[in-house]
Amino acid sequence: MRINWLLVVFISGMAVFRASAQPVEVSSYEMMMETAATCAENNDYVNAIEWFEKAYKESKDPNITVSIGDMYMLLRDYPKAEKAYERVIKRDKRDEFFDLRLDWAKTMKYQGKYKQAMDELNSFISTVEDDSLRNEAKMEMKGILMMEKYPENIEASVSFASEEVNSPSAESSPALYTDGTLYFTSMKGKAPVILDGQEGDYHAKLYVASRNPQGEFAAASPLDESINRVDFYNTGVSFSADGKRMYFTREKFNNNRPENSQIYACDRMGDKWGIPYPIESLNNEHHSRHPYEGELFGIKVLYFISDMPGGYGGYDVYYSPITGSTYGTPVNLGDKINTPKNEESPFYREGTLYFSSNGHPGMGGMDNFYSEWDGSKWNEPVNMGFNYNTSYDDSFLRFNQGGTIGYVVSNRPNKSKKKFKNTETCCDDIYIIQIRDIVIDLKALVNNDKGPLEGATVELFESGKKVPVDSKSNFLANDFSFLLDSDKSYKAYITREGYFPDSIEFNTNGIFDDYTLSKTVVLKPKPVTKKVISRNEPIVLKSIFFDFDDDKILPEAEKDLSYLKSLMDQYPDLVIELSSHTDSRGINEYNKKLSQKRANSTKNWLVEEGVAAARIKAVGYGETKLLNRCKDGVKCTEEEHQLNRRSEFKIIAGPQTIEIKIED
Repeated sequence: MRINWLLVVFISGMAVFRASAQPVEVSSYEMMMETAATCAENNDYVNAIEWFEKAYKESKDPNITVSIGDMYMLLRDYPKAEKAYERVIKRDKRDEFFDLRLDWAKTMKYQGKYKQAMDELNSFISTVEDDSLRNEAKMEMKGILMMEKYPENIEASVSFASEEVNSPSAESSPALYTDGTLYFTSMKGKAPVILDGQEGDYHAKLYVASRNPQGEFAAASPLDESINRVDFYNTGVSFSADGKRMYFTREKFNNNRPENSQIYACDRMGDKWGIPYPIESLNNEHHSRHPYEGELFGIKVLYFISDMPGGYGGYDVYYSPITGSTYGTPVNLGDKINTPKNEESPFYREGTLYFSSNGHPGMGGMDNFYSEWDGSKWNEPVNMGFNYNTSYDDSFLRFNQGGTIGYVVSNRPNKSKKKFKNTETCCDDIYIIQIRDIVIDLKALVNNDKGPLEGATVELFESGKKVPVDSKSNFLANDFSFLLDSDKSYKAYITREGYFPDSIEFNTNGIFDDYTLSKTVVLKPKPVTKKVISRNEPIVLKSIFFDFDDDKILPEAEKDLSYLKSLMDQYPDLVIELSSHTDSRGINEYNKKLSQKRANSTKNWLVEEGVAAARIKAVGYGETKLLNRCKDGVKCTEEEHQLNRRSEFKIIAGPQTIEIKIED
């Protein structure tokens, strides 16, 4: 459940690992599986993956690959989860893992690969026998089909909050105080925490940051220990409308599992906050979180979420009547708002309840919704649509009193956010929403010579800037919308696999009223030529490269590897040498070992896809076969060194020649 590990996703409970780490080389298969299962049970997904992978090397059991995919899914590393599930499904000749296709479709949906997700969901719905799984797949499909009706919200400019607010680890619960300062929750972590007795104070705290008239945040500072109680996760901050009371949540975890979660309040005493006190009527053995003060039936109430008995499943939204400092019996908001899955982060403003949910049809994971109160009941929840929501997890939507500035929490990818443990989407960050009075927008259409072209990506740059102000991909259609500033020059780069990239330049000089710039781009397909290669003729696999000092296959490499797999299928007697090469930097023997590991990793990828191991000879040449002058002691540019860091294959048995496709 995402809500449980939102802030502790990378705090690795290492007790089991440390106990088992010494005899790693001689660990039995049973010990590996037991350790992996214990890590998974403790929500320590990082170490669970490591131990499941060790166990898989022993048994090649596809059930372990499923578990690895599940762990990546919980870590919200959707590309790796997709690949793990895909490997199992493509080799599942007897449909033993048929139900896994629903999870596979979700990994694609959560990455915004809507067309691929729809194809798989359609196939799943038409053949699955289990009614509950069919209904779940229909809900996922409905969310995609409804996207045509979701508002574009082009007037809402969403931007990444600065590094003064966001860290590589998780942030949540942005709340504007009456003086304009921003309160929020953060772990302020730069690397995973290892519970080895040396971790120090790693728990999430409540922070506050001021903002100057230019919109820049000052460095955030934590509240004092009377609020940020030591050894507790202090989260979910919000305020009463008059600013005299602050609400928040204290959570205690044991092995990454929440033991308790209770709502606290504290009152303003001059320019400081008083001593926090628990709201006893809301705090029992269940978990209560995300308090927010609002109104209902003409009285003041506290909205919050809880998993208390009697709900509809997961976490539901409740309210409690407020009389002074007394909070009444909690009341569930009912099945119009709540679902069998999770609702969270309620926010009330002027008769409208905003909340996030993964139980209503949506664009991906958690989406933001709103429901209006008509005086006697809540209306049907409405998806907030684009910008407020993405294919990723979006929650904690908040606005100021005027509705002109807001915040949203999301794990959506962004050029400004720093990767944590080599994944872009593990951790939530805070984004700023600014509602424009004047809307200047770009409407771009991407076509080829036959008409509309789906699957393109458009990156929008302001003149002179190296980082795009916005980037969008559209796997369902060919239209793109971007919000623009007045008196600016822009350049948009349009790319699509299999086509030459193109760009358009334009400006908004002299535009001071609502205006739409319409542009159409026609991409030209890349010519694909065929080349006949002979035995022992090396062919460079251009997309296969590795992180520094690492031998793990990166997602970017899979295009070339998939094509190589298709060649192995096309020529069933083909035997190849698969080689890896390094540049000259470093110690010769180390480079030789590293390149051998990389060649082995590349071979293992193909073997996992069903290619017989005997058809691939993996060789690491290190720096022994340089392509240029860049040997030891010679000064070279990074580009020259990169030329030598390569992977290649060549025919060593089977056909004398094969035909390959070359993209110009």
